[in-house]
Amino acid sequence: MVLPALAAADRITLGWQRRVAIKRKRDGSEVTAADRAAERLLRQRLRAAWPADPVLGEEYGGELADHGRCWLVDPIDGTSSYVLGLGTFGTLLALVVDGEPVFGCIHLPAMHETTYAGAGRGCWLQRPGQRARRVRVRAARSIAAAETGLTSYKASDLLRRPGPWRLSGLARTIGRVRLVGDCVQYALLCRGELDAAVDPLMNPWDIAPLMRCVLEAGGSVGDLGGATRGVLRSRSFVAASSPALRRAICRSVAPSRRR
Repeated sequence: MVLPALAAADRITLGWQRRVAIKRKRDGSEVTAADRAAERLLRQRLRAAWPADPVLGEEYGGELADHGRCWLVDPIDGTSSYVLGLGTFGTLLALVVDGEPVFGCIHLPAMHETTYAGAGRGCWLQRPGQRARRVRVRAARSIAAAETGLTSYKASDLLRRPGPWRLSGLARTIGRVRLVGDCVQYALLCRGELDAAVDPLMNPWDIAPLMRCVLEAGGSVGDLGGATRGVLRSRSFVAASSPALRRAICRSVAPSRRR
C-alpha cells in the first residue's frame, strides 16, 4: 500500500512543481497547495488501509499518542528547495507504535529513490528498475574527519537573535560541513556518504522516519542536548555513524556556560 500511495503523491509534487503559489505559515516557512494536496491524498490512503490508525501530519495536524499506533506524514520535506524548483525534497512517512518509530521511509521523488526501514529488518535503498539493496552507515570517524550535513541555522547562535545551539562551534570542530539539507542528508548518511546530519529545529513528523532509517542502518540518533530517549518529542535532532561522533557533535554545539 505504501509504495502506490507515494507514487500517487509524486504525481502531485512533481506535477505541480513550479506551478503553485507560495504562501507563508505563521512561523515564516513556505507552504504550497502541493504540500496540502499530497498530505490529503496520503491521509486518505492510510485511512482506507488502516481506518483505526490516527495520522499526524505537518499540514493538517493530529495528535502523537504515547500508546498504540500512529502514522506520521510530511508531504514535502524541504519545501524551501521545492519552491525553487530543486529536486532535493522528499516525502516522509513513519509508523509509530507505543511512542517508538517501527517503520520509516525517506522518499525522494525527483531523485528517483526511496530509503526505508523496519524495526529489526535493516535499512534498504530502492531505485527504479533495481532490486532493493541493504545499506549501512560508513565506518566511524572522529569529529575532525567527519563530513556532516546541515539543513539550516535555526535556533542557533548564527541568528540575529541567537538561539541555544552553537553551530559556530560545530563549524570549527567538524571536518567538513555539507549544506545538503532536509531529509536528503539522512538518506546519504544511511548509505555511508555522510558521517552525520544535524537539524537544530525539528518536529515529530520529521524525526520519526529519519530515526528508524538511521538506526536500522547502524547509526546513532539523539537530540542536540545529548538525549537518546524521548527523541521523537524533541525539537532538535542529530544522527551519526557512531555514538562517539554523535556525542562529540552534541558537545560542540552545547550552549555556552556564559549565557
